[in-house]
Amino acid sequence: MRRGDFFWGQVQFPEPPIALSHEYYGKLNLIPALLLTTLLLCCQAAVAAANASATAPALDQATVGLQVYKKWIGASGDEADVEIHLSCPPRTAFEPRFINRDHPDGWQIEQVPADGIFCSVHEIERETFIADATDCHGLLVIPGQDVECTMVNTKVVKRIDMLNRYGLVMMIAVMLGAGLAAVRKFA
Repeated sequence: MRRGDFFWGQVQFPEPPIALSHEYYGKLNLIPALLLTTLLLCCQAAVAAANASATAPALDQATVGLQVYKKWIGASGDEADVEIHLSCPPRTAFEPRFINRDHPDGWQIEQVPADGIFCSVHEIERETFIADATDCHGLLVIPGQDVECTMVNTKVVKRIDMLNRYGLVMMIAVMLGAGLAAVRKFA
């Protein structure tokens, strides 16, 4: 830090104009020096902001991409594609998409306002999995930023029917006999 530099909070200000010499820093004339320096910096920041806004591309009503990925947890094996839907209230419904582990898909959302919108992706569930779409609910879609989310599904393994109705009756009879024998022995 050079002699003459001083701090106000976290901002370092440059040296004040020549008329305000260094001998007044610790005295009462510090306040006018701070005000003058702050005024100069604010004017520079306002001019820079005006120039930046004049040359920046307009992000109002932009098109934003939303990409959805699929992840499977559980037993190995391929699963059929899953149907997903996008809703961004109060807009109309979007066309459904079909995704899978190796086949992500998404939408191009048009006319997104500058302050953004909240969108959610929903999945059509089947009996073969339990869906977890928490990563894809309440997505803030803002112009200039593409959005990604991942839907995670846990595969459900169904019970294999090994016994027909006669085998089931035989199994119940054997278990009932074993239970009765145990009750007699310990009673």
